[in-house]
Amino acid sequence: MPSHERLERALAYADRWIAYRRWRFRVPGVQVAVRVGGELVLDTAHGLADVAAREPLTPAHRFRIASHSKALAAIVVLRLVDEGRVRLDDEAQAHAPQLAGTDAGALTVRELLSHGGGATRDGDDVSHWHLQRDFPDADALAALARGGAGRIAASTEFKYSNVGFGILGLVVEGATGEPYGAAFDRLLARPLGLAATAADLDDRVPGARTGAPLATGHSGIHSSEARIAFASPGTGALAAATGAASTAAELTDALRTVADADDRLLSAASRRRMRQRQWTTAGRDGSQAGYGLGLMLRELDGRTWVGHGGAWTGQATRTLVDPERDLVVSVLTNAIDGPAEELAIGVARILHAGLEEPGADVDLELLRSFEGAYASIWGRLDVVELGGRLLGIPPTAADPLAAVDVLTPEGDDRVRIAAATGMGSGHEVAVAARGADGRVAWWGGAWHMAAVDAVPADAVPADAEPAGERP
Repeated sequence: MPSHERLERALAYADRWIAYRRWRFRVPGVQVAVRVGGELVLDTAHGLADVAAREPLTPAHRFRIASHSKALAAIVVLRLVDEGRVRLDDEAQAHAPQLAGTDAGALTVRELLSHGGGATRDGDDVSHWHLQRDFPDADALAALARGGAGRIAASTEFKYSNVGFGILGLVVEGATGEPYGAAFDRLLARPLGLAATAADLDDRVPGARTGAPLATGHSGIHSSEARIAFASPGTGALAAATGAASTAAELTDALRTVADADDRLLSAASRRRMRQRQWTTAGRDGSQAGYGLGLMLRELDGRTWVGHGGAWTGQATRTLVDPERDLVVSVLTNAIDGPAEELAIGVARILHAGLEEPGADVDLELLRSFEGAYASIWGRLDVVELGGRLLGIPPTAADPLAAVDVLTPEGDDRVRIAAATGMGSGHEVAVAARGADGRVAWWGGAWHMAAVDAVPADAVPADAEPAGERP
């Protein structure tokens, strides 16, 4: 575990940054958890669980975590592999006889886990994703298989498939002799003590109804300024692909089980297999990414993070796991346009910067005396010490560390600016004017900014109490 003080400071800034980003993009609510070395070190929530009801979001609210379900299903499948009940090279029809003789039945467990089976993404009718009909049940999924699920030859290229993971749910049912939701509960949720996590919100699924409140999903602001609340139906035979519900805190615990240090559920070999790159893909932002067995791969600051994301009707979520440092970040938002991936990456990058070892000659007290949030008519800047460096971070930027200024104090009333780009005030001096409390109240010189609240006052609803807390 890194230095308690460095970690706490990085977490405190990450929490403030999340709160500001939620306000700036008017996302109804954001729930965030961070787990380091198995310890839950941040469990926070900002905004509203339901816009119409003005219900404050809390860390206890459950979210539909959508395609995170695939990572959890993969853990269930790899548990069966460890037990010798399933092999990665088994064909699906070996465990799901209703698929015998179909192209779907001939797909291997490995191909299905890695989205290498070439199967249709959602079938020829995707109206269930628009809440216009029920999600397909087992009979409908088998009928789709009999009609031909393949769209390209297996092991040709990465082709994301909810149907493929639905087929894996049938494999789990055949291998265990129990419904997928019951197998999920027995093999994953109960061993970890995850009281709020369930494979689906169908009343027949263990853990579906826990009494924990469910965050309301909201439409995106892409065709209308109004946000519409969405229903949250069960997902039938696609539970293994998209049905799960959880909290950010419990999700960090569940996905920590793929890290090097966690042997609670999986063998070391299975954890490595899950994280091994099967396909190289492109992220939605154009960055290089990849996919293992039920896990997305993402490069950040020279490290490979694994995890998954999820897009549900009205909710967007993302989890990142650094398996070597045993660090997990989960961000859950309750709007379809919620920037969950952006926020998760931002938190991960803040933690990475904050956990750097400061130099021996660094005067941390002097650096921290300049900290604060500052604004002018041109924008905002957070001045914060992370990892022994004094940084000027624009919280309006999607990536907090992409264009950061490094600030070098020259006495207690000025800093020299090492601008991240040639467009800034590089090599120039900003002069600090301190108030009676010793804090910086105003910047002059190369900057012209006044101290402001770290998060605008109207970021918290007038009738709501702040919900975040750090253990």
